[in-house]
Amino acid sequence: MPAFRLSRFVNLLVGVLLIVGCTERAPAPTVANADRGLALMTAFRDSLPEHSGNALRCVSCHLDNGTRPTAMSWLGTAARYPRYRARPGYEETLARRINECIARSLAGRMLPEDGQEMRDMLAYMETLRASARPAPVDSVKLLGDVAHGEVGYAGQCARCHGANGAGLPALAAPAVWGSESYAIGAGMARQYTLATFVWHNMPFDHADTLTAQEAADIAAFVLTQPRQDHPGKERDWPKGDPPIDVAYPTTAAAAAGKPLPPARPLLPRLVAPDSLLSRRGAQP
Repeated sequence: MPAFRLSRFVNLLVGVLLIVGCTERAPAPTVANADRGLALMTAFRDSLPEHSGNALRCVSCHLDNGTRPTAMSWLGTAARYPRYRARPGYEETLARRINECIARSLAGRMLPEDGQEMRDMLAYMETLRASARPAPVDSVKLLGDVAHGEVGYAGQCARCHGANGAGLPALAAPAVWGSESYAIGAGMARQYTLATFVWHNMPFDHADTLTAQEAADIAAFVLTQPRQDHPGKERDWPKGDPPIDVAYPTTAAAAAGKPLPPARPLLPRLVAPDSLLSRRGAQP
């Protein structure tokens, strides 16, 4: 075979091998799997350790796999997004909202919104789309007494969540403060939000036995304890309209002359939340 023909043949062969090799190394994404999505939400740290910043799972707060009406239910949630939310100050997709929970409640690192894990989680949320949205629960908008709350926590909560708030893995009871609990930027770090959750859902095996004031007291005590910081929290509620029970000062609220909350004890952040900082409007 003439030299120029042999050279051309070799070049073509190399090109074909490169194409085949690239195809094998970059398979097309698989179809979204709702069962896998739920599995990720129930075993977040085990499944996605590089994105986990504490010992919590998505279902630590969204009880009964997100179907309990009194525990921040996911029923009908998919039909509500995209929607404007005041905390970030822009319209969020459901993927972005899930990432907010990962960064704040799980004190973790956000997931790629076009990745397989996020698509699987969204697939599970889609299975609940047609379910009727539960009616809002009565809120506990009461200030708590920390001393009373400490007594109440010892009597009602410590047997599951531990005297030191670190949780009991054997009971799947999450940490409620410390490095393994939710960060300061999480919704549960707000007095009214936590008190309302406690009143309607705790103790886990004797729900609805606390009074609203007892729940508020326990929430007040829990929220005086240290937890991880959330970098960028000062940018929240950019229009200067934070709820009255927000746990930290924001730049916009300070500029508007609004009263600022007292400082709370913070622990160093274990995992940077900022994997989506390059995205439009991203602020973990």
